[in-house]
Amino acid sequence: MKNNNLLLKPIEDIINENFVIPSYQRGYRWESRQVLDLLQDIYEFAESKKKEEFYCLQPIVITKKDNKYRVIDGQQRLTTIYLILKFLQETANKIKNIKQNNIELLEFCNIEEFEIKNIFSLEYETREKSKEFLENISTENLNYDNPDFYYMSKAYEKIKKWFKTHSKKLFLDTLLKDVKFIWYEVNTKNEEEEIEIFKRLNIGKIPLTNAELIKAMLLIPIKEYKKQIEFSIEWDRIEHTLQKNSFWYFLTNDNKKATAIDLIFDTLAKKYYKENKFNDFKLKENDDKYSFYVFDKLLKEEKKTQKDIWEDTKKVFRFLIDWYNDKEIYHKVGYLLYFKENLLDLISKYSQTTKDKFKDYLNERIRNSLGKKINLNELSYGDINVKKVLLLFNIETALNSQNIRFNFAQFKTFAWDIEHIVSQTDNENKEEWVKTVFEYIYGMNIKKIDKNKLKNFVNKYYEKFFDRVKKRLGIKDLSQDKNNIANLTLLDSKTNRSYHNAFFPIKRTIIIENESKGYFIPPATKNVFLKAYSQKLSDIANWTDEDMDCYRNKIYELLSKYGVKL
Repeated sequence: MKNNNLLLKPIEDIINENFVIPSYQRGYRWESRQVLDLLQDIYEFAESKKKEEFYCLQPIVITKKDNKYRVIDGQQRLTTIYLILKFLQETANKIKNIKQNNIELLEFCNIEEFEIKNIFSLEYETREKSKEFLENISTENLNYDNPDFYYMSKAYEKIKKWFKTHSKKLFLDTLLKDVKFIWYEVNTKNEEEEIEIFKRLNIGKIPLTNAELIKAMLLIPIKEYKKQIEFSIEWDRIEHTLQKNSFWYFLTNDNKKATAIDLIFDTLAKKYYKENKFNDFKLKENDDKYSFYVFDKLLKEEKKTQKDIWEDTKKVFRFLIDWYNDKEIYHKVGYLLYFKENLLDLISKYSQTTKDKFKDYLNERIRNSLGKKINLNELSYGDINVKKVLLLFNIETALNSQNIRFNFAQFKTFAWDIEHIVSQTDNENKEEWVKTVFEYIYGMNIKKIDKNKLKNFVNKYYEKFFDRVKKRLGIKDLSQDKNNIANLTLLDSKTNRSYHNAFFPIKRTIIIENESKGYFIPPATKNVFLKAYSQKLSDIANWTDEDMDCYRNKIYELLSKYGVKL
């Protein structure tokens, strides 16, 4: 590019300058490791440097507007240099106060004296409070309320800790005189040119996410400061909502991304790609810049504008909010997405029909997800449809209750088992079974018992002990097949493995206890162990053949509309 200036500029030459971080830039995100590496590199250079040598920082790309430098690239390193200077200034001021009030202490402690009067300024187009925070940052004034403040405060803490064992004066002298930026000043006509340079510089860098590149892209046509603020507020509102566990895991089984709004962008990109049939443009959907590449091509071919993309983004977000707030849609969409239904297909259908017809469509998709006609009398442990039926039964149980909302977040972040209500196998770990019985039947905690003593007890008395506990609890055997759906329920793996094939009343006690501790127990599982589906409650110690019949009938009652048979 013509008339652009490339030179080496020492830190002391920029100490009085004013820098602006444009609205398309990400916030400060350096980790402690990166801060420490910069400090250590400069210090090692300071200790070994020879005359005329200098330490070269990576490029900072800026453009000058209204006597201020707008930072196109290099913000993270520039902000870290600012934080280092700010800490050294704070320290210098403290030493100055000591000297004024207690010269003897200064001499006695052999404290290094140095001075730093000015520090360049940093201001943020859409983060006004960040400028104020940086100007006032000190060891007594750290803040972790938002991501920018968090990373700045953590960096400041790391700088303070590091300087406890390193010479501040040596570092400062070297930093100001012998540390130089590769200073690349470009001439740009407008912000659109800035952002184009920003994209070219950052497309290959790991720290910048797909969403951050898209944010820069979408800001190109927004010239008014007020509109930029409005855009940032809208963006943050969408991101904040999607970051909530209850919202995110309702929509996807995947772990949250660094920027959750990518979920919407990726969905839109697939839609655009499909609609425009880019024959000369091949992309893999798992490419982490997939949506950015699609949006960029659409803009270059003038098939979409930045405003179109942002309006579509907000429209999809409104759809998702509508689903989340509608109890029936929330539960049925959550169920379908758990079993890999296509989010884009659901969004497309919702945009083309009424809400009532969309609900009918969801019912149809659920029926299709079950595949064949399911007979509950024949559905058995190991069948691929067991989990679908049990989860759907829990969903319908929640829908038929005024106060229950199925917790997809906890369901999708825990491992789940298909649990036998009455245990299917003999106890493989007899020692653990004995410990469970002592804890929940006899109220004795023997977790720390000598392993050899416990093993000897099991070897000598297990059969008698088992029969005695079974008799005491009044445990009866089932005549029906224990692998039938009527003896199965959903339970998280941790709780399930804590049972050790315990008897029914012990399982019930453990489940009630775990729920009181905040563990998520699916509503139908809780109802099973409370015997809420049973007609007779006289035998609370057993899960009986009659209980199985009642449970199976209740499953049929709620799921028959999806083609489930008895």
